[in-house]
Amino acid sequence: MIKSFIHKHPYGAAILAALICTFLTSVGAAITQIAVLDKVPGYLAMSAAVACSILIGFLLMARSGHSLAFYGFRKPASGSVKKVWLFAPLLLLEIVPLVMFAPKFQEAGAFYLVLILFTILVGINEEVYFRGLVFGFIRQKGPKAAVIGSSIIFGVLHSVNALSGTNLWAVLLQIAFAFLAGLVLALIVSLTKSLWIGMLWHTVHNFISYVTETSLDRTALIVVGVQVLVMLVYAIGLWRAGTREQI
Repeated sequence: MIKSFIHKHPYGAAILAALICTFLTSVGAAITQIAVLDKVPGYLAMSAAVACSILIGFLLMARSGHSLAFYGFRKPASGSVKKVWLFAPLLLLEIVPLVMFAPKFQEAGAFYLVLILFTILVGINEEVYFRGLVFGFIRQKGPKAAVIGSSIIFGVLHSVNALSGTNLWAVLLQIAFAFLAGLVLALIVSLTKSLWIGMLWHTVHNFISYVTETSLDRTALIVVGVQVLVMLVYAIGLWRAGTREQI
């Protein structure tokens, strides 16, 4: 039944998968807030919810009729990792906040161990759903449809959190970053046929975001603005590379 639904309604299946991911992640955050958990048990509770989401994601993959390799659980395509320029901007994106807001690491060691676990699980979870299931479901409509469709769904769902902000420029920059990140990660999957690079960057990006978290002052807005600009140029370069290789 799942396989038939995906075949007949690829966009509906993609949106449903994305909502499952978002809902289960939100459940963990809600439990943490309702129970008023401290940082370590709070991140453990959220990690448990994300782990459940990952398991359900793998179950959906198994029931879809395709292999894990189809969804990106394979080594990057031959020659793709040799194109260093493909991944250099990802490094630049993380250097900027590290230089501007050096992490102080003032929490206990247990906190950072749990934070690492949480960011790894989130990185796996979001790539399993958005660049695995969502991308894979839409791919039957063509590679460009998969890239554009998955990036739009990712951007829309990640923009919801940004809309709760009060600073207009911060909201606009965060929305732009969400859409561009979705586009870049989808293009990387399209070019490399693998989820591993996206998972690694997603984990590193989330961890650095947590340890360099600061108030949204002018400097912070400039940092996000630089990241958005890098993402925009990066996305254009990847799109051109993908077009040459017919994505």
